[in-house]
Amino acid sequence: VDAYVNRATVSPDGTRVALFTVGRQGTDVAIYDPQRDLTTRLTSTNQDNWPVWSPDGRHVVFRRNGVGLLQARADGARQPQVLVPANAGLSSGSFTPDGRRLAYTSMATRTQQIWTVPIEDRGGELHAGTPERFLESQFVDTQPAFSPDGRWLAYVSNESGTDEVYVRPFPPPASGQGSRWQISNTGGRTPLWSRSGRELMYQAGDQIPAVSYVASGDTFVANRPRVWIAALGAANTRTTIASMWDLAPDGKRV
Repeated sequence: VDAYVNRATVSPDGTRVALFTVGRQGTDVAIYDPQRDLTTRLTSTNQDNWPVWSPDGRHVVFRRNGVGLLQARADGARQPQVLVPANAGLSSGSFTPDGRRLAYTSMATRTQQIWTVPIEDRGGELHAGTPERFLESQFVDTQPAFSPDGRWLAYVSNESGTDEVYVRPFPPPASGQGSRWQISNTGGRTPLWSRSGRELMYQAGDQIPAVSYVASGDTFVANRPRVWIAALGAANTRTTIASMWDLAPDGKRV
């Protein structure tokens, strides 16, 4: 085997999968259409990874080592273009539902931190504004995920000494960073919001817990995690790296 799939992310309409492959020379991004059994390769640089879909499914944003975040048409019609340049490592994370802001992780500081950047679609090509730091933190904060209404940002932090999932309001209040709520209680990573109901899922070891919640005003009330998938069958369950799972738009399949 010359390459294997290291990450698979379902498109917003559930019909395609963005993935990156790991081969002997490096990593590249591709789009797989399961109905046609067709793979469209978007890159061939051996240094591209961690794709994320735009909400309209027309673009994929991904990381290129040593360059920053790039954007590409999902149909492969155009060459990828730099979206957010950076010499330090960046990792794409999540779009707001309207596609006007992108959250990502930057490794430019001593610890990994979460940033967001405004996004504008000009003639079918994405353009980024000025990045803004989401959270001033001394901890490692990663894996940002916007809620379906764009009002909350779930993320992973090691502030307790263990990776746990937290939620904060977005945008942060003008008076400061605002409240934050811990969601997981025995370790957690890769938070994903259900678009078909008020639940937040994440990975804990080889399980996928689900947490129902009620959000009102600037208050977020989360219930106790319940086991949604008892055994994911993940090949690597370390809590220090991103997971290999994604949630389908209807919330019924991973």
